Amino acid sequence: MLRAGARHPDAGPSTSSDAMDMEQVYATLNEYLQMEHKFQPNLCLPNESENGEVTTGARDGAAHVIRCLKVWYDLPADVPIDAISLLDRFLTKMKVRPCHVPCITVACMNIAIEQYAQNNKEARKVSIEELVSISQSACTARDVARMSRVVVDKLALASGARGVTALHWLRLVRALLAPHCPKDQLPPESELVNLLEIVVCDAECVNARVPELALVLLYHKLEQQLVETSRQTGAPLPEQAYQLFEVGAQLQQYCHMSDASLVATRSRVRHVLARYEARAAAPQRQRLVWRLSERTLKVLRPTDRLTSLLPTIEEQHFAVEATPTRNRSGSECSVSEETSDWPRSPVLPVYCDN
Repeated sequence: MLRAGARHPDAGPSTSSDAMDMEQVYATLNEYLQMEHKFQPNLCLPNESENGEVTTGARDGAAHVIRCLKVWYDLPADVPIDAISLLDRFLTKMKVRPCHVPCITVACMNIAIEQYAQNNKEARKVSIEELVSISQSACTARDVARMSRVVVDKLALASGARGVTALHWLRLVRALLAPHCPKDQLPPESELVNLLEIVVCDAECVNARVPELALVLLYHKLEQQLVETSRQTGAPLPEQAYQLFEVGAQLQQYCHMSDASLVATRSRVRHVLARYEARAAAPQRQRLVWRLSERTLKVLRPTDRLTSLLPTIEEQHFAVEATPTRNRSGSECSVSEETSDWPRSPVLPVYCDN
């Protein structure tokens, strides 16, 4: 039995305008389910490279570079999520060398920026040259353009076609839950997107089903809000909270999510978020280190004309009979002084006659 207000995706159409909007949401849900297999990655990367393979650490590093580029250029969340999806799908289909991963990463970011500009009918804000310069990928703009064509060809990306990513699923699941959740309890989209960016940058969740990932993230944030509200007010969970969980169970059944798979995805997501929060809460003791290339170092401090070998200084040798006899005064020898102050010390050894 459904509780009051709960509506199954298979329910019949209604006459209200809200019901018409929900019918469109359900139609989008069916469309996403049909295209799910096309955009689902299946990575099998080793933790350590034995035969020159790309590791999970290299993949996570590339994903974090994409996220840093998003923050640097203040790009919308659609761009990095789409770029990481392209990267995972390309690594699933093609076997690449680790030295090509930086170029592939910038190429996926380039494709995502271009697709976002085409879908929203706006001018592109970031050029390929800027991506190459900031990412420090050690490749040229021509290399990125050529690699972008390879990625488009191997993934069969149609011009102007929109890929269904985890962000689309997250917005769709949030829209499905909105009619059953008060506006003050519905998790903000910005917070959900931040959690999604954290999760997709970790290889532990890369092979999880995208609808499961969206459902787990939404209810993870919703549970946190409900527990926090219940602790502040001291009251038990309201009846509407149980209705929200029932809607989630209905969506799970409609999308054919098994309990075992959903529990596994929930465990991985919580582990990744807990590890991220622990890392963020730990004090930062790492010192800031600037790493410069040889070319940049020569520009900042030219050393091409300097040599490591210095010419030998020949000492003057006097005859024994020509050398005047001198006695050292009663002052202390300079050898006993602190050598650390020697370059700055004005004291010099003094010689005097008898």
